[in-house]
Amino acid sequence: MMKKISFVMVTLVASMGLAAGETPASKKAPTPAPKAPDVAIKAPETKPAPPPAVEMPKPPADIAAFAKQAGGSWKCKGTSVDMTNPTATVAMTASVKSKADLDGWWITDTMTGKAGKQSFKMMSYTTYDAKSSKWRRVSVDNGGGQMVGTSDGMKDGKLVFNMDAMGPMGGSMFRDYTDMTDMKAGAKFRGEMSMDKGKTWQQVYEMTCKK
Repeated sequence: MMKKISFVMVTLVASMGLAAGETPASKKAPTPAPKAPDVAIKAPETKPAPPPAVEMPKPPADIAAFAKQAGGSWKCKGTSVDMTNPTATVAMTASVKSKADLDGWWITDTMTGKAGKQSFKMMSYTTYDAKSSKWRRVSVDNGGGQMVGTSDGMKDGKLVFNMDAMGPMGGSMFRDYTDMTDMKAGAKFRGEMSMDKGKTWQQVYEMTCKK
């Protein structure tokens, strides 16, 4: 009987020992879920904003207004310095055509005429510089002369251009006057020149023009 009890105890202890000897590590671990591969998230491509549209400049309204006042065909009479004798004057006649030109940016004046027996031709291009509030003019003639200058604009019906002149006889200063205060009597024009940098001035021509 004692042997039987001892056998039972040994079996029970052994069973308990086996049970106590089991650890969580002895159990089969669950298979981990496969890890998703690392994928770099690419930011959407952004295109640079286009540059703002550049608005082309438009001719100043002053040009159209002046062309409306002075444009058209004019017949002129007056006097001029004799080209063969600067101390004498001769009768002068001229025809002038004035119009807005080159897409409204310039006023073109074309003059043909005679001073005594000598014929002459001249072309002038006038525009308005809004930034400087100045009128700019370029004139050329059939004698190889050229003039470039500016004006502050019309005031009380009068206009003065201060010009630098260059020609076969050398350089000089030139002032061109316009008087439109009495258009019934006609537009009056007068020019004077200085060969000594403004110390003395000599009148070159004067004329009255009517449409």
